[in-house]
Amino acid sequence: MTIRHTPLAALLSMALFTSANAERLLEPIVVTASRFESAKQDQPIATQVITADDIRDSTATNVSEVLNKLGGVYTRINFTGLPDSPLDLRGFGMTGDQNTLVLLNGQRLSDFEGGTARLSSIPIESIERIEILRGSGAVQYGSGATAGTINIITKSPIGSPLGGYLFGQAGSHNSRDARGGIQVGGEHWGMRLDAQHYESDNYRDNNRAKTDNVSGELRFGNQKDYVALSFTADNQKTRLPGARTEAELKTDRRGTRNPDDYLNSRGHLYALRAEKNLGAVTLALDASYRDKTETSFYQDLWGSRSRKTDGHVVTVSPRLLLKNKWGDTENTFTVGADWSEWTFDSSMQATGFYSTLDERGRQENKAVYARNEINFPTGTRLSLGLRREFIDQHQRQWTPFVADRSTTARLTAHEIALQQALGLGFSAYARTGRSFRVANINENYCSFAPCAEMLKPQTSHDHEVGLEWKHRIAALRVSLFRMDVNNEIHYNNLTWSTMNLSPTRHQGLELEGRVQVWKNVDVAARYTRTQATFREGTYGGVNVTGNDVPMVPKDRIGLNVGWQITGSTRASLNVQYVGGQRYDNDQANRFRKMPSYTVTDLKIMHEIGNWRLAAGVNNLFDEKYYSYGIVNGSYSSFNAYPETRRTVYASAEYRF
Repeated sequence: MTIRHTPLAALLSMALFTSANAERLLEPIVVTASRFESAKQDQPIATQVITADDIRDSTATNVSEVLNKLGGVYTRINFTGLPDSPLDLRGFGMTGDQNTLVLLNGQRLSDFEGGTARLSSIPIESIERIEILRGSGAVQYGSGATAGTINIITKSPIGSPLGGYLFGQAGSHNSRDARGGIQVGGEHWGMRLDAQHYESDNYRDNNRAKTDNVSGELRFGNQKDYVALSFTADNQKTRLPGARTEAELKTDRRGTRNPDDYLNSRGHLYALRAEKNLGAVTLALDASYRDKTETSFYQDLWGSRSRKTDGHVVTVSPRLLLKNKWGDTENTFTVGADWSEWTFDSSMQATGFYSTLDERGRQENKAVYARNEINFPTGTRLSLGLRREFIDQHQRQWTPFVADRSTTARLTAHEIALQQALGLGFSAYARTGRSFRVANINENYCSFAPCAEMLKPQTSHDHEVGLEWKHRIAALRVSLFRMDVNNEIHYNNLTWSTMNLSPTRHQGLELEGRVQVWKNVDVAARYTRTQATFREGTYGGVNVTGNDVPMVPKDRIGLNVGWQITGSTRASLNVQYVGGQRYDNDQANRFRKMPSYTVTDLKIMHEIGNWRLAAGVNNLFDEKYYSYGIVNGSYSSFNAYPETRRTVYASAEYRF
């Protein structure tokens, strides 16, 4: 693997560090990468954990910001103006969302339809921790986890005394955020309920957004045995401003050409989770039902489109965990099955050059998987995993023409991981595996008859080596990764179609660390160098071998600094640098790169009794930038979605 060094990389490699509070590094953490909550597991190799205290002390005000600022997850602008940012863990560009699997308490939150996960539906106050596993997850979760998994774990209400919170925030562009929650519990039961209303005019004209969310959980049992019933409901309404031309970015960044465009959606998630501990054996079952309805309207020079879609997903996942010991060697074996059925209906009325469209799709997934981890007394950990998944898809369109297509895929994912303790807090690890992703109904949409065959499944061969170091007041992780991807699924805006790309390679360097500089000052930093390139292929008669994949910044730096000014006052600073990247649809690399940008956020918090007051400035230095741009067909100009400039806000939270 060849990674070109930069001065920034050299600088950070000399001084990489982090940590909010040194003591937090020593706390035992129960993670759910094994898909078991009650059975305590060793932390999976190279797992990053963001705690509730980390979130509370940061500049982040929603889950998307938590992932970006604390987790180092690359995010871009959400065209809707809602705080549901597209995610990209390891350089997949515009398909980052579809290669990064988001889970809520171990259950899939990522959209089957191809949209961004509804992160705004998760109250930030309800989060106990967030687990980020880069380049891992395909064995246990299947399609869409090539870049990794993000598991958001909410707090258990069991044993909680009666309490709750009220939160209010107001800021620039008429932004309003009101949240509240209550929880109560006894020795063997607990209940939690959260609600939120958010609205903002946003930076752009015709980009007003509003969302209402409510979620709750009822849980019975204890730490080892429990049954939990939960639900989440969200209702989103947003106006769509559209892109700005290169000239408009200079003369009217905030304007819109499409004052009538909108997107409204409503969704629900109902889930059952249960675990039963029988000594060496733990049984578990997850079952969920999720639905989402969207209505939208788009208009441009070519005509208009009015669309309504309905999606429904049912999942059932039983599994078993067996722990045993042979002398000083510990063994953990997990075996499970996943079944899901997804149905999708869409109806679109069109005018002008657009065509009326009605389509229906169905997808059924059936999978079995097994994972075994051995902990040797020599400080060696060996993990082996295998998954076999059967996927049946059927899609039917009956206007403007009839197209009836089906496909069946039999796919395998596997992973081998090895970690060795080296002493003095150091450990080295290596892993290799295979992952996959299948196209959804939107990606298989057919614009013109005769329709081509449905897209081929994407497969990836993944490799990673790394070094970790943990100390009482500091921690460090360095890793090198490479993913060789075949038939990568990618949407081409210029052709309005999704295609299987020529073979690509995603590789890079990740450097992150924590340090407690002084008793009241902590620093966290991260540097990521990512190279996403075509291994071969031709587009528009141009050989793209060795070219950059669009929308993947090569260099990213994140810095968090916390200063505990007094026992009740804290200041937090976050700086994000994103380097240059190719514009969308510039596979030929003919156009100049998008400009790099640096964004600085500052927040000051003060506690008075049960009150927590805060004030902040985002984009402190008023950077003019955009995180998404697309080059036109003649490679003479581009369109882009400008990001918000400097904003201010103030908030108050009362806990009881």
